[in-house]
Amino acid sequence: MSKKGYIYSAIVVVIVVAIGAAHFLSTSSSSNQKVTTINVAGVTTNRPYTFPKGGKISGYDGELLQKIDKDLPQYKFNYSTASQNSVFVGLQSGKYDLASSGFWYSADRAKTYLLSKPVGLADLRLVYRSNEGNIKGFQDIVKKHLKLAPISSDDARYNVVEDYNKQNPKYKVNLKAIGDVTAGDALKQLQEKQFDAVFYPYQAYFPVRDSGGAKGLTVSPSLGLKNDYFYANKSDKNKKLLKAVNADLKKLKKSGYLEKLSKKWLGEDVFKLKGAQASWDNDKN
Repeated sequence: MSKKGYIYSAIVVVIVVAIGAAHFLSTSSSSNQKVTTINVAGVTTNRPYTFPKGGKISGYDGELLQKIDKDLPQYKFNYSTASQNSVFVGLQSGKYDLASSGFWYSADRAKTYLLSKPVGLADLRLVYRSNEGNIKGFQDIVKKHLKLAPISSDDARYNVVEDYNKQNPKYKVNLKAIGDVTAGDALKQLQEKQFDAVFYPYQAYFPVRDSGGAKGLTVSPSLGLKNDYFYANKSDKNKKLLKAVNADLKKLKKSGYLEKLSKKWLGEDVFKLKGAQASWDNDKN
């Protein structure tokens, strides 16, 4: 073999050895990286926020969770859906580490769970029958002697009405509690005149409207905005998780990803609504 041939062979050997070493180091590094499994839950029937699809969670919150899952290689999300009551029970017991479904802030919930930075915004409205006059807010319900649909006591909407009643003792809404009811069922009961108004974010109303289930109904002007949050079971593991999640949420907001997600799932770019930035900046709204 010529001198040039020996040199060529030596170069090939060096390259092969280098590639093998790099592969070994990469594999070794990857295998040594600890991946923490996170059990994630969403509410089964809460479009457009969460609903089951293909063994994962779809909707605004579901797609956001999947994006964060991809962005954080140190974590692996296991997804499941359940009724809202079951999600809260499982979250408190530790069955679930993280849960999301358009959840809002309340002081009581902040004592029970860890809350992320905001993940989205809800546009609060009253839904009512369009042929029976205008309803602009809770005071109209009281003044016109109308009946507000009952709200599940474990739903943050219940807390919003309670807070309104405390701040407006002269115009207190007759607030009644009920078990879990889907937006579709509540709007059907509204059409059947079981009550006169339903309190929901616009984001829960428009999917029912677009599917033809809100005929003869309309919505009030916005009553304000509420931030949506991820909830986590209180543990050191989940404190670390939320630190990573919050950092990724900041990047996703800055990149415009959340705005794109909002247009896709929430019927509007909620981040362009009046007061959106002020609400977003308030971790207790």
